[in-house]
Amino acid sequence: MGINIAIPYNVTEEATTEEEAVRKIGYIGRAAAIFRVKNVYIYTFKGSEEPRRALFIKKNLEYLVTPPYLRKDLFGLDPDLRLAGLLQPLNLPVFGHRRGDVKVHEVRVGLVIRWDGYYSVVKIGDEMYVKVPKPYPIKSLVAVSIDSVIDGKFYRGHVVKNANVYTGYTVSIVKLGELVGMGNLILTGKEGKSIISVMNKLRGLINKSGDITVVFGSPRMGVDEILKSEGLGDVLRRSLFVNFIPNQGLVTVRTEEAIVAVLSILNVISSIPQPSGEGNL
Repeated sequence: MGINIAIPYNVTEEATTEEEAVRKIGYIGRAAAIFRVKNVYIYTFKGSEEPRRALFIKKNLEYLVTPPYLRKDLFGLDPDLRLAGLLQPLNLPVFGHRRGDVKVHEVRVGLVIRWDGYYSVVKIGDEMYVKVPKPYPIKSLVAVSIDSVIDGKFYRGHVVKNANVYTGYTVSIVKLGELVGMGNLILTGKEGKSIISVMNKLRGLINKSGDITVVFGSPRMGVDEILKSEGLGDVLRRSLFVNFIPNQGLVTVRTEEAIVAVLSILNVISSIPQPSGEGNL
């Protein structure tokens, strides 16, 4: 099972400056990485400034989850990333980049920079490269496991599809209609049912096969309001709509705060062994 999160394109709308917006994006990215989120979906709906706002969030989230030694190769100079220095850095295990610190069987995220006959040359650090069998698309990101050392600069390895270590999230922009069609949705908001009353249903959904997508609202509109405004109110009836923070002490909880709270709870639930004989409810 994998956990995805979905945030609206206007999640930063209450930020009064671009600096504040970038910091907010950084908090969301860190929360996603802490809880090993698989995909971050930025959803748009009617009237949304889809190209501008959504793309700005996408670029900054992707920059944050990219190993520092690959950022110049992948992003270059981009005005949308001029404040990326404000993003709180991630320290994923696959980001190690100091020369000489690579260990056999270690997994690193790298960038395919060229082909060498049947092999692909993958950059995994500053002046550090791995040769892996089979030509992979140039400029593609791959997770590689180190097999042996050739010299102080080159290694041999192989691409791993399902690494046991967390390699980060991916980011996609999707329309709201596409998002609700994915299934296995958990909608969040204070208008939902208290988590205490739906704990068994929540556990049953988590124990199902397949990914779960947790949907968050915007600073000024809850998930329920957004769905109703788009004529998708029926989704509320056929999806699990949960208030994860009953008796909250504030009028509103910010999206980045809600993400941490919700993913913390789901992490605990998914870590508790399912009682013998308990089926999906």
